[in-house]
Amino acid sequence: MQQALQYAAYAVGLWLNLLVISALWRGSYREYPFVFAYTLVLLVSTLVELAVNVAPAWLHNDYKYYYWADEIILDVLVFCLVIAFIDEASRHSRQKVIERHWLVLAAALILIVSVAAHHSSNLNRQMTLVSRDLNICAVILDLVLWSLLLTARRPNRRLMQLSGGLGLQLTGAIMGEQLRHFSRSLFLAGSLLEVTTGFLGLYIWWRALRPATAPKTVSA
Repeated sequence: MQQALQYAAYAVGLWLNLLVISALWRGSYREYPFVFAYTLVLLVSTLVELAVNVAPAWLHNDYKYYYWADEIILDVLVFCLVIAFIDEASRHSRQKVIERHWLVLAAALILIVSVAAHHSSNLNRQMTLVSRDLNICAVILDLVLWSLLLTARRPNRRLMQLSGGLGLQLTGAIMGEQLRHFSRSLFLAGSLLEVTTGFLGLYIWWRALRPATAPKTVSA
């Protein structure tokens, strides 16, 4: 049953991911290159995880290395996403924001400090905590982004939707990681929460990025 749910999650995730990539490919990828990079890496990482799951049993011992390598790459791309969104939103906001290079430096320091602070012989435990710390910092940056969007002279509705979808994904990831870390009995609940919010985030992105349909005119 659990394996069937896992494959169903892979199928839904790949479908939503391809919808977002298709919407971006119609022109939005030039405006949001980091969104495009993130969705491409997410697609590749999902396919790699799926391939390892159906591979011979001896490869399963290395699954955690593939999984956490994917997660760290995606977490770094999330930081790039939020920083790029903040940079875009600050052009139309009255608020002053921290310069981009300081945000990048802060993100690098947070990663280094988190890895050092949670050093453990248990890779899954260490990386779960590191990923949680990175997601918390990304959520804080997303809140900064929202404050910029709300004070903008002309709010960018598409950017607000993208920010909202990202915030939903990050919040679900943090709560899911906390549940899994809190108790083994809550592992499935945490995973389902993280997967569900990830799906909702991708759906919101697709709604934001898909080309607008021209209204139908009724001929007299």
